[in-house]
Amino acid sequence: MDVDRRLTHVELLHAPGERALATRVFELLGCRVSDSGGHWFTAFIDTNLRDYANNSFYASEAPAEQLAIEAAMGDLVEGWVEMVRAAPQKSPHFGLRVGTIEEHRAIIENIRDASTNDDDLRGRIEVLGVFPHDAPDAIATNMDQAFIWTNVFASGPLRLGQVIELQWHLNREPA
Repeated sequence: MDVDRRLTHVELLHAPGERALATRVFELLGCRVSDSGGHWFTAFIDTNLRDYANNSFYASEAPAEQLAIEAAMGDLVEGWVEMVRAAPQKSPHFGLRVGTIEEHRAIIENIRDASTNDDDLRGRIEVLGVFPHDAPDAIATNMDQAFIWTNVFASGPLRLGQVIELQWHLNREPA
């Protein structure tokens, strides 16, 4: 079946000097990174495919103009981050679907471990909430969801961070 419409990529930015750290976060999310040292690097969502044109993330260094605007945000940032922590499902985010419940759980545990034990990632990445499909307060009954926050890379201001919804679907085939 030919598919004419699809998400090709998400472009994300990282702070100057944090390219390697951004690579590590993509790897924690289960992506395979390819970095030829150019302007950006690519993180493949499906580790079995190497399609630069589809189903991938690109990441490059945030420009000085963005960093100047972010510096002017001042103390307003902390209020935003607290709102995101309280209700991550209501924040701007993108979803990343994994193939098995075991992979979903392993990524969550790896991120929790890194957020506690990795000096470079402590305070820079966290699991905001896990919502199993069968919990009384489930957001969705067809999938397990985990919301992850990082400020290592973002599709907007780095100081606000990026929320990623990690999903495992009960039914792998789309309806």
